Amino acid sequence: MTTRLLFILLLLFFSNIIHATEKLIQTTSQAEIPVTVFKANKSSPVLLWIPSEFGLRGREDATAQALAKKGIEVWIADLHSAFFLPFGRSSYNNIQSKDIAELIIAASNNKQREVILFATGRAAPVALRAVRKLQANKPTNSIVKRAILFHPNFYMNTLNVGDEINYLPITYAANLALYIVQPGLSGKSYQLKTLSKHLQKGGSDVMSQIIPGVSDGFNIREPDNEQEKQAYLKTPSVIFKAANILSHFNKERHAVKLPETTNNKPPGSLNAGLQTYQGAIKDLYLDFNDRKNQHHTLSTHKGKIILINFWASWCPPCVKELPSLNRLQKKINSDLFTVLAVNIGEDQKTVSDFLKPMKINFPVLFDPDGKAVKPWNLVAFPSSFLIDKKGKIRYGLFGGIEWDNDEVVSIIKKLQAEE
Repeated sequence: MTTRLLFILLLLFFSNIIHATEKLIQTTSQAEIPVTVFKANKSSPVLLWIPSEFGLRGREDATAQALAKKGIEVWIADLHSAFFLPFGRSSYNNIQSKDIAELIIAASNNKQREVILFATGRAAPVALRAVRKLQANKPTNSIVKRAILFHPNFYMNTLNVGDEINYLPITYAANLALYIVQPGLSGKSYQLKTLSKHLQKGGSDVMSQIIPGVSDGFNIREPDNEQEKQAYLKTPSVIFKAANILSHFNKERHAVKLPETTNNKPPGSLNAGLQTYQGAIKDLYLDFNDRKNQHHTLSTHKGKIILINFWASWCPPCVKELPSLNRLQKKINSDLFTVLAVNIGEDQKTVSDFLKPMKINFPVLFDPDGKAVKPWNLVAFPSSFLIDKKGKIRYGLFGGIEWDNDEVVSIIKKLQAEE
């Protein structure tokens, strides 16, 4: 018996209201999509839940049951089992819109009721592409009028650190009433306004809500703290409220032409490892104070090799690499090298309290308003840039590493030796 099925049975044992049933939806491509259905006590739209690229976690079922009690029937589709997909960032790269469109029609009881789409992460573009396919067939364009997206990921290309973000074509060709729920402790929170503007270009009406103090995935994974636990418990109310708000947008929707693109890289991945920098950032913005209230600009450190590390205390890889940054600074104890760790989006007291147990031997700078995000094209944390003595970016890195490794030390010493 699977963990998820056991979880459902436990829910049923403690409740005599909601009965979850399992069904298989067969598509014309011969795929069989397992669906768990939580029926409501009254006739209602159905919320079709497209899981994230990391698959079902088991915690979806409690949210679905709570929504069913509020009068919204929920279908949770297991796409990874249906299409034998691995769990991970690229799992939805090759999924066919036709199959998801047929799943939507099945949920609509053959076009007899409205379907509300619910998608998380990289499932969002999968869901919207399927809707656009339906909209191209005018008799079916009223099946889906609204979609609720939790921290959606519409990034198109494989990103190198400092690259400008390119968005998937469907971002500009979605035409729905959309409600985006974005955790505040996420790099994507800084891109929310830009994403909303892009989605509006296709005719979508876009509402959004930032939930402070939580990070991506809070609605499906085990909580990291009490604040995430409380946010998870409120998820059904957030979805219910979003569905009601979106119900007021009743204009006719039609398929919008997809923009042309020559970028054929798979969507959504981040390159890892120290890379030679090939981006276009030229104006290096640095204008922040440290814990001793000393002011830092690039001119303050003119002539030095500088490792600028953009981080946040809520980011596990950021925190994990802090000790190795300490060791790196100690290993290259030179007036010609410094680490500058720029905290993004947190107030000084929060960061200072977090750092108290640590003996950090390099400057930690504060950017509570995220002013560095746009000029440095920050997409994810940690993001790091290695700058030479002439103030030029030479290397960059997405993600955390052990910074005092021999390769990094060798690169820094080579930069120090340059004229």
